[in-house]
Amino acid sequence: MPFAIEQRGFDQQGQRLRLITNGLDNLDPVLNVIASDLAQMWRDNIDAGPNDRWQAGPSYRAQSFGGTTLRDRGLMQSSIVGQLTGPSEITVGSPLTVGNGWNLLAIHEFGADVIAKNKEWLTFRYPFASSTEPGWARKKEITIPSRPTAPFDWDRNELTPEADQLVHSRIDAYLAELCQ
Repeated sequence: MPFAIEQRGFDQQGQRLRLITNGLDNLDPVLNVIASDLAQMWRDNIDAGPNDRWQAGPSYRAQSFGGTTLRDRGLMQSSIVGQLTGPSEITVGSPLTVGNGWNLLAIHEFGADVIAKNKEWLTFRYPFASSTEPGWARKKEITIPSRPTAPFDWDRNELTPEADQLVHSRIDAYLAELCQ
């Protein structure tokens, strides 16, 4: 008894495999989303305020002047960007610098020791407990404690658990979309 085999649906499967392969070869779309999401997470963490990684709590000076720690005018926070910087590589951070090229976000992430170089004293406005009016404080050096808000755990050299979960969910969604 003669019979025939008819091929159906293999063209669609071949096309689907090509889409998946092309998607895996070009990760730019998912990496751009991840970079943008991690930058937003960092900005949100600044709004959230103190966390368990801070060496010091909120800034007494900032609170006394009616502000919040890490957020004065919002320049540092709004300068945080995430972008594709190479093949399969993203960078999240801020190009904002102050003074002699100090990266403001890095100062808050890692802390800093500030020493008067060109003048005898560092001078800054500070609320004094014994007075209702703020005055000027003079010091030879100050230590700015680290107040990390990045979606990255610098000590462990890895993403924070929340950031790791976000990255995994974006990759899972991207792969699921490729396979449809």
